[in-house]
Amino acid sequence: MLLQGKQAAAFSRKPDPDIWAVLAFSEDEGLSSDIGHALISAWTGKGPPADITTLDDDAIRKEPALLFDALEAVSLLGDMRIVRVRTGGDKIAALLADAFAAGDAAPGRFAARLVVEAGSLQKKSKLRAAAEAAKHTAALQLFADEGADIEVRVKQALKETGATIEPDALHAFVGDLPGHRLAANSEIEKLALYAYGLDRALTLADIRALSATELEQTVSAAIDATLDGRPAAANAAFDKLASAGTAGIGLLRSLQFEVRRMLDAHARIAEGQTSPNMKLRPPVWQSAWPAYRARLTKWPVRRLTRVLERIYDAEQQAKQASGSADPVVRILMNELARAAEAAR
Repeated sequence: MLLQGKQAAAFSRKPDPDIWAVLAFSEDEGLSSDIGHALISAWTGKGPPADITTLDDDAIRKEPALLFDALEAVSLLGDMRIVRVRTGGDKIAALLADAFAAGDAAPGRFAARLVVEAGSLQKKSKLRAAAEAAKHTAALQLFADEGADIEVRVKQALKETGATIEPDALHAFVGDLPGHRLAANSEIEKLALYAYGLDRALTLADIRALSATELEQTVSAAIDATLDGRPAAANAAFDKLASAGTAGIGLLRSLQFEVRRMLDAHARIAEGQTSPNMKLRPPVWQSAWPAYRARLTKWPVRRLTRVLERIYDAEQQAKQASGSADPVVRILMNELARAAEAAR
């Protein structure tokens, strides 16, 4: 079953009880991730948190039985179990197709539900075809947000903090948001934190102050220094961000976005694409491409996949921490910077 756009988003909020597995895919992987979160929330409901196992291409290709072991494992505490797979495309399509087919052949066979998150998948994709053909699997294709949809998300995020925003400020903020969902979420989160306890509507002046170019450059500087292997520069940038109140989870998600962009670059290079740098989001200009290629050499696909796992773990630790998330993020960035430095 294939659902697209708003139908796919609606399904994620209220999934069909006969569907046990979902494939969410989009050119913007942040959308796939958000849909994964929505599905987990819908499946869990008001019950206790689900027992979630997260796997990726690398882990499953190294140990193929891992996927079915995770799907068949029963929670000792009786909690709902969910297996979350992040894949770069058709690398493990055959195994996932087998899982979809097994779920059709014997409904109820698996103790866990399955959500697969992927980037863009063409119609000829084996993974997409398998999900669309399976009776108890849903394929959800997501498209980039439209301006009106983003405005609704911004208003909802502010409403949760008891804040409001003036119309011209809302238009200005939405117009400046990055096109990638993960990066946009980070900006919306920062806006909501800024608005918390403000006791007045956000104005255009507030938006202009929050979107200061200097801070955006400092975030980029922190990420670049971390992945290029310059620990001292990374710490200096982190200190500057922390003093401005923009470190923590927001920086972690910016790092995640850049790692995914590097994975995209590796995939395009492996496919032999011409000018792969200009097809990235955002593009890497020709003058900066040699330095970016040098960074990719330090971070091959296998290492980047592990970095994503570390980022997911760090985000969970940061959210569970009673105090600031900054120490967790700083430790991770220091470790990555030293690893990149040693890779020279």
